[in-house]
Amino acid sequence: MAAKQAIVVVSSLALKGVLEKSKAAFERSLAARLDLRFDATQAILAQLAAGLQADLLVLTAEAMEELRKNGQVVQVRNVGSSGVGIAVRAGAPKPDISSVEALKRSLLSAGSVAHSKVGASGIYFAELLERLGIADRLKKRVVVKKGPVGLVVAAGEAELGVQQLCELAPVPGIEIIGPLPEPIQRLTHFSAGIPANAANPKGASALMELLLSDAARAGMVEGGMLPATSAAP
Repeated sequence: MAAKQAIVVVSSLALKGVLEKSKAAFERSLAARLDLRFDATQAILAQLAAGLQADLLVLTAEAMEELRKNGQVVQVRNVGSSGVGIAVRAGAPKPDISSVEALKRSLLSAGSVAHSKVGASGIYFAELLERLGIADRLKKRVVVKKGPVGLVVAAGEAELGVQQLCELAPVPGIEIIGPLPEPIQRLTHFSAGIPANAANPKGASALMELLLSDAARAGMVEGGMLPATSAAP
């Protein structure tokens, strides 16, 4: 019997840890190979415009809604959300971020602070520094990176790292201090959708159901995500 057609999944980096950890279990359940590809949402949108083919997309809910309105995706489902967190190198002192004022003091005391160059958390954190009135004072100590901020912190290239909790969670060599204080926290919501031109829509639909299963939801919690309370967009 011929092997089932591979399912091509193109996902935001925010779901990288969750999908990679669940890959083997999903492949066993589906009896199919998963071809996982990851990038920032805006980069994926540009690739789609240039002709990128996928069977399942996992993007920010806002981006997915635009694709749905344009008829580019069908069968959209909410997956989960993640807030922004702060991490230090494993074993390093953990500064106080329990309140907005405590966070400001800790940021100003840090030798360096890293955040992502692209993506929801990096854009938001840059704006947040302006709102808190400390952007100019931190300008020479901010490290802007493309890719996992946690790796920068683990390597000792930055004292503090700021990124979505689900992107920090799978990185070895760091410890997450916690999420941003509630008054300035921002959740980013993620959705899964099947492109209208998917080569393997049946496989994508079956995978989407697995993403919404109790086992996958438990994996999301472990991976720094809040599972969606409702799958309906």
